[in-house]
Amino acid sequence: MHFRELGNGGYFPPIIPNGRFMAMPGHGRPMQELFEVRDEGLFTGGVFLLWKDITGIVLDGQLCRIASDKYRSGGLGFLLGGCEHRTSQGRIAVMQGYPVEYCLMNRVTFEIQQLDMESVL
Repeated sequence: MHFRELGNGGYFPPIIPNGRFMAMPGHGRPMQELFEVRDEGLFTGGVFLLWKDITGIVLDGQLCRIASDKYRSGGLGFLLGGCEHRTSQGRIAVMQGYPVEYCLMNRVTFEIQQLDMESVL
Protein backbone atom coordinates (compact mmCIF):
# COMPACT_ATOMS: atom_id res chain seq x y z
CA MET A 1 0.00 0.00 0.00
CA HIS A 2 1.30 3.46 -0.82
CA PHE A 3 0.82 6.21 1.79
CA ARG A 4 0.80 9.75 0.46
CA GLU A 5 1.86 12.45 2.91
CA LEU A 6 -0.60 15.33 3.13
CA GLY A 7 0.46 18.91 3.76
CA ASN A 8 -1.00 18.92 7.29
CA GLY A 9 1.26 16.10 8.56
CA GLY A 10 -1.34 13.40 7.94
CA TYR A 11 -1.42 10.64 5.34
CA PHE A 12 -3.79 9.18 2.82
CA PRO A 13 -5.04 6.59 3.27
CA PRO A 14 -5.46 7.90 6.82
CA ILE A 15 -3.50 6.42 9.71
CA ILE A 16 -4.68 6.61 13.29
CA PRO A 17 -2.67 8.90 15.59
CA ASN A 18 -1.42 7.95 19.03
CA GLY A 19 -4.22 7.55 21.57
CA ARG A 20 -6.53 5.02 23.22
CA PHE A 21 -8.36 2.56 20.95
CA MET A 22 -11.84 1.56 22.09
CA ALA A 23 -13.69 -1.46 20.66
CA MET A 24 -15.58 -4.59 21.55
CA PRO A 25 -13.20 -7.50 22.19
CA GLY A 26 -13.57 -10.58 20.01
CA HIS A 27 -15.62 -12.34 22.68
CA GLY A 28 -18.31 -9.62 22.45
CA ARG A 29 -18.22 -7.79 25.77
CA PRO A 30 -19.20 -4.10 25.87
CA MET A 31 -16.92 -1.52 24.24
CA GLN A 32 -13.80 -0.89 26.28
CA GLU A 33 -10.29 0.42 25.93
CA LEU A 34 -8.37 -2.40 24.30
CA PHE A 35 -4.97 -0.78 23.94
CA GLU A 36 -3.05 2.43 23.59
CA VAL A 37 -1.45 3.29 20.25
CA ARG A 38 2.03 4.74 20.82
CA ASP A 39 5.03 5.56 18.66
CA GLU A 40 6.56 2.20 19.66
CA GLY A 41 3.50 -0.02 19.14
CA LEU A 42 0.33 -1.18 20.92
CA PHE A 43 0.23 -1.32 24.74
CA THR A 44 -2.34 -2.76 27.13
CA GLY A 45 -2.17 -3.78 30.79
CA GLY A 46 1.48 -4.87 30.91
CA VAL A 47 1.27 -6.53 27.49
CA PHE A 48 2.64 -4.82 24.43
CA LEU A 49 3.26 -5.42 20.77
CA LEU A 50 6.02 -3.36 19.28
CA TRP A 51 5.52 -2.66 15.59
CA LYS A 52 8.28 -5.18 14.82
CA ASP A 53 6.34 -7.86 16.77
CA ILE A 54 3.29 -7.63 14.49
CA THR A 55 3.17 -10.17 11.66
CA GLY A 56 0.02 -8.95 9.93
CA ILE A 57 -3.70 -8.33 10.11
CA VAL A 58 -6.35 -11.02 9.78
CA LEU A 59 -9.98 -10.22 8.95
CA ASP A 60 -12.51 -12.97 9.58
CA GLY A 61 -16.06 -11.77 9.10
CA GLN A 62 -16.60 -9.09 11.75
CA LEU A 63 -13.42 -9.96 13.67
CA CYS A 64 -10.08 -8.21 13.19
CA ARG A 65 -6.94 -9.74 14.65
CA ILE A 66 -3.64 -7.93 14.80
CA ALA A 67 -1.45 -10.99 14.49
CA SER A 68 1.75 -11.64 16.41
CA ASP A 69 3.77 -14.65 17.48
CA LYS A 70 5.02 -12.83 20.58
CA TYR A 71 2.27 -14.14 22.89
CA ARG A 72 0.43 -17.43 22.98
CA SER A 73 -2.89 -15.67 22.18
CA GLY A 74 -1.62 -14.90 18.68
CA GLY A 75 -2.27 -11.17 18.91
CA LEU A 76 -5.02 -8.71 19.71
CA GLY A 77 -8.56 -9.13 18.40
CA PHE A 78 -11.65 -6.95 18.28
CA LEU A 79 -14.99 -6.71 16.51
CA LEU A 80 -15.30 -4.36 13.55
CA GLY A 81 -17.87 -1.59 13.69
CA GLY A 82 -18.55 0.96 16.38
CA CYS A 83 -14.89 1.46 17.27
CA GLU A 84 -13.62 4.73 18.68
CA HIS A 85 -10.23 6.35 19.15
CA ARG A 86 -9.55 8.84 21.92
CA THR A 87 -6.81 11.41 21.63
CA SER A 88 -6.01 14.55 23.59
CA GLN A 89 -8.24 16.36 21.08
CA GLY A 90 -11.30 14.19 21.68
CA ARG A 91 -13.06 11.15 20.31
CA ILE A 92 -12.66 10.01 16.72
CA ALA A 93 -14.91 7.47 15.01
CA VAL A 94 -14.15 8.40 11.38
CA MET A 95 -11.07 9.87 9.70
CA GLN A 96 -11.28 11.22 6.15
CA GLY A 97 -14.41 9.12 5.66
CA TYR A 98 -12.85 5.87 6.95
CA PRO A 99 -13.89 4.14 10.20
CA VAL A 100 -11.09 4.29 12.78
CA GLU A 101 -10.64 0.51 12.81
CA TYR A 102 -9.45 0.70 9.19
CA CYS A 103 -7.25 3.67 10.06
CA LEU A 104 -5.70 1.47 12.78
CA MET A 105 -5.04 -1.26 10.21
CA ASN A 106 -3.48 1.42 8.00
CA ARG A 107 -1.25 2.51 10.91
CA VAL A 108 -0.05 -1.05 11.43
CA THR A 109 0.71 -1.39 7.71
CA PHE A 110 2.41 2.02 7.64
CA GLU A 111 4.65 1.21 10.63
CA ILE A 112 5.62 -2.21 9.23
CA GLN A 113 6.51 -0.57 5.91
CA GLN A 114 8.65 2.00 7.77
CA LEU A 115 10.53 -0.82 9.52
CA ASP A 116 11.04 -2.62 6.21
CA MET A 117 12.44 0.57 4.63
CA GLU A 118 14.81 1.10 7.58
CA SER A 119 16.14 -2.45 7.27
CA VAL A 120 16.93 -1.86 3.59
CA LEU A 121 18.98 1.26 4.34
